[in-house]
This record gives sequence, C-alpha cells and structure tokens, in this order.
Amino acid sequence: MQQNPQLTIMLAQFGRHEFSDRFLSYLQSTACQYPIVYADGDVDGFSSNLVEKYKNSLQIQLIENKQTKKFKDYFTMMVKGLSAVDTKYVMLCDNDDFIIYSSIEKLLTFLNENPDYISAGSPITEIQVDGYSTKCYGKYPSIVGSYSHYRDHEPFNCWEEQVKKTFIDFQPNFYHIFKKEVLLQIWKEILELDFSDLTIMEFYYQLRALTFGKQYSDQSICHYVRQRGTGSWESKTYNFSKELVYNNLPLDIRKAAKKISTICNKNFSSDTQILYSAILDNYAEHLNNYLPHNVLRYRWPKLYKFKIYLIKVYHKLTYIKMAIFFLKEKKVLRVYKKTKTQSYDDFVREIKKIKQILKKA
Repeated sequence: MQQNPQLTIMLAQFGRHEFSDRFLSYLQSTACQYPIVYADGDVDGFSSNLVEKYKNSLQIQLIENKQTKKFKDYFTMMVKGLSAVDTKYVMLCDNDDFIIYSSIEKLLTFLNENPDYISAGSPITEIQVDGYSTKCYGKYPSIVGSYSHYRDHEPFNCWEEQVKKTFIDFQPNFYHIFKKEVLLQIWKEILELDFSDLTIMEFYYQLRALTFGKQYSDQSICHYVRQRGTGSWESKTYNFSKELVYNNLPLDIRKAAKKISTICNKNFSSDTQILYSAILDNYAEHLNNYLPHNVLRYRWPKLYKFKIYLIKVYHKLTYIKMAIFFLKEKKVLRVYKKTKTQSYDDFVREIKKIKQILKKA
C-alpha cells in the first residue's frame, strides 16, 4: 500500500497495554503507511516504550494526558490528540480492534469525490477469541457477525425523525472516517459540556456530527473489526443503576438536548422546544428497551445464576463450542459473499492476517 497522507489513525487508550501492543504489531505486520496519533491516558511509561519499539516501522506520535478526573481528562486527551492530527481525515480506533485497509481506501475515495459528506464508514464486523474471552490472544478466533445496518445516508430531512432513529435504531459512527476539523470541534464541545456518562456523550457525538454535513454508511464493505467480550459495556461488573446514581445522566441528556436543539434551530430552522422534547422522549424510550437486559440479574437472581451456570458449562465444552463458532463464521461469510461482492476477497485476505495476529501467543 502506498503512503496516504490524507488519513491519520488515532489510537486513544487507558490501560490494557497488551492490546495496544497487539494493535501496533498488526499495523507493523501490514506495513501501515498512515500516520498514527497514540493518545495515552495512563502515562505510566508503557506507551513510551511501545512508541520506541515501533517508531522505526510506523509513523507514530505519542500524546499523553494523565487521567485522574472522570471523564474530563479523557475528553481533554481526545482534544489534544485530534489537535495533533495534520491530515484532512482522521479515524478513531480502540486498541482491541482492527482495521481493513482495502475498505478504508474505498471510503477515502468516496469522501474525496463527495465533499458535502463529513464522515463515512460501514457496518462493523465482530470477531471473538476463544468464546468471547477477554484474552489478547487465543487458539480459536472467528467472525461472529456484524453490527446492524439501518441507514446508508444521514441526516434525514426531518430532525425529529433523525433523533428517533438515532436513539431507537442506533447505528454508531464513532469509528467512521471523519473530516478532522469536524471531529475536533465535536470533542471540544464534549469537553465543554463535560458529560458524566459516556453513553450520552456518544449520542451527542452521533447527533452533532450530522449537523455539520452528510454521513455515509456503505453496507457493501467492512472497514473496522471489533473484538467481542473486551468492551466496557460487555463487562459482567457493569452496573447501570450505579452509573445512574453516581453520575448525572438526567442533567447530561438535558445538556445534550439543549445544545443539539439550539444548533438545529439556528442551522435548519427546526423548532427548538419540539426537538428538545424529542431527544428526551426518545432517550427515555431507549432506556425502556435497554433496562430489561440490565436488571435481569437483580430482578430474577436465581434465573440469572442458572444462566451463568449454563454459560460456564458451555465454555467447558471446548470442541462443541469451537464447532459452533466455526459454523457461525461460515454462515456469516456466506452472507458477506452475497452483500460485499466487490470487497469480499480483500476482506477475507485481511481477516486471515488478523487471525494470525490473534493466534500469536
């Protein structure tokens, strides 16, 4: 791949250094020519050592910002990292994930040919290691599916409808390729608003991006691969009720609603109060859909314990479990072959490289 000065990859992380090492190892093994901004909130010396390890093969710049205050220091780190980007486009990455080069190049071509679009991406593919484990490496990595795809183009002409779709049929744009100046402005506003909860921050991120211009999601390709089982929202210890009590979600959603409705009123002549209410109402509906999954272990503790027991038994049945994942991957790839006809062969080649990295012990 030829060097492409249009795009910077920004890796933002706190801890889990072995995943950062894995991510950079993958970029090194695939001769990545994109510049990398490595934003570290841990500042314990490990990231400095990683930069030293990979500096001869990767164009990498380290930005450090010690995170002590939740979540303001994280937002500050994001602003610092994006301010260091020198390219027209930037893509955020997590250290437990992977990128698909061939699809990224297709998205860059689209953005260059369509300047009224401020971001472009695709449905995200999910991969697991040894049964959704939190391990960095394992014997049995496999594709298990992809995020739901609802919309090719956004925003809608009606902002009330756009708000409803964003909350009820959530289609993430966090890992899209963005125009750098747009993403920097969004994170400056997130820092100013100082949300106490990352989920509402992401809803704000989602809606605010669409006020800058159009967004494209190409379901015929895959540009980003996420590892299942390692995310903070998948953690068995995540407790929404505690987050609700210790953070200030009602204030956060009202701050987000006020800012978005004011911007839409100014730029698109939307009714401020109607849109403000639409954001609150649809966030409430989102919670109605989300909370039943979260309260299962508290509302029906015996049923939840039985579920955990079955999962533990299932994990011990290694060969059966791996056979199920093998068949599931075959099914997913059959679907991909039909829907991603132009990018399928490139996708399979790059997935093989990712699996080689995941199997490296």
